Amino acid sequence: MYDTHSGPVVRVGNPGQGVHLLFSAPTRPYGNDPALDMPIRVKGAWVDVSEMVRTLDGDGLIEFFSSLADESSPWNEPRTWQSSEEGLKISAQRSGGRIILTWGIRAKVAETESTWYFETVTSHRGERAMREFSEAFQDLLSWKSQAVA
Repeated sequence: MYDTHSGPVVRVGNPGQGVHLLFSAPTRPYGNDPALDMPIRVKGAWVDVSEMVRTLDGDGLIEFFSSLADESSPWNEPRTWQSSEEGLKISAQRSGGRIILTWGIRAKVAETESTWYFETVTSHRGERAMREFSEAFQDLLSWKSQAVA
């Protein structure tokens, strides 16, 4: 997907069928520093949450999805990826030919020591969907990087 105001967008899940996540093009808050702030919005009938997740040049997110798509390296144990500041955590499990992703978002409440945590689950048709995620996140993470270089 592409938003004319903010650039590329990666959507996970289908609007109208439960919860879906929207990842927007990241920004570099410190110029050429590797920090990337990626906006995430979780939307559904009973939830509408937005948060900014910081990674260091993606923290290997593209490689995580690529590893889930690698048919030559079967995996049966759950796999997990987490952003460097623990704002986003993704767990993957295989189940009946599908890959089940659990998306967890953690954020600090401004001016307090409190945090909130939101988690949702999406189901995908195997390795092809993971290849598509890998490519989509590669486009998303490289879009802004090229714009500021």
